[in-house]
Amino acid sequence: MVHQNSENNSDFSVPLHPSLLRPMLLLGAERELILALGIVAGVFIVSLFQLWAAIFGLVLWAVGAWVLTRAASFDPLLSKTFGRSLRYRTLYKSAATPFAPPRRYGE
Repeated sequence: MVHQNSENNSDFSVPLHPSLLRPMLLLGAERELILALGIVAGVFIVSLFQLWAAIFGLVLWAVGAWVLTRAASFDPLLSKTFGRSLRYRTLYKSAATPFAPPRRYGE
């Protein structure tokens, strides 16, 4: 539904539901990372048929889920932000001194 301003007909606003703006989290962590962790832990728990592997898988799941949840509390899109920073590392080199050599782009 479009709400038109009575004073100026060229301005309008579209209300967005807050769920469209929130990141997609699963168990409080980034969805892709928690699913990958579940697959790796499931391999240890189910497919190796050893008691030590099942214990290791459960510990891996518990610790990994806790770490991913803590990371998502700081930045809900941490993996995407980290990947983007790796791609742009050549363009945005850090220079902490005024005597650093000039930046070269396109290398």
